[in-house]
Amino acid sequence: MFILVTIAILLGLGLILLLNRSSPPVAAEKAYYQPRDVEQQRLERLAPEQFERLCFRLLGQMGLSIAGCHRNSQGEIDITAVNPQPITGGSYIVRCVLIPPEVPINSTQIIALSDTVLAERASKGIFITTGFFSEEVPKLTEGPPIELLNGHRLRQLLEEHRISLT
Repeated sequence: MFILVTIAILLGLGLILLLNRSSPPVAAEKAYYQPRDVEQQRLERLAPEQFERLCFRLLGQMGLSIAGCHRNSQGEIDITAVNPQPITGGSYIVRCVLIPPEVPINSTQIIALSDTVLAERASKGIFITTGFFSEEVPKLTEGPPIELLNGHRLRQLLEEHRISLT
């Protein structure tokens, strides 16, 4: 009996590991499953340099001043920005990721931003992407405040601040 239970447990664990390895992250956002209009497709096809300039312009229009910038090999941009407003101000770490829409941002990328915010003692983290977030991302509750801006919300902010994609 003991051998049978042990075999069943090992088979169960093996199946769980196999499923976790083979299944891609699932996007939780409804917009991920809807057809994308021409403007969204233009946003997704930006060159990395254009995306970087767009993020700088948006942050500037929102009243943040850029204190530093770091680009890594995966095309991600980490921006240190400062909100000069008394009481609500402070330093922010902004991670900008230009990613194909079919690859959702997973929780490890958000945890990495959270760790950076803590290490830099920033007030807040902001994650900007042209894509979408996977289903486990909204469930993250620990750590510093992180604001998530997917491609749809990014377009809304660009329109609100009258910033064109060209």
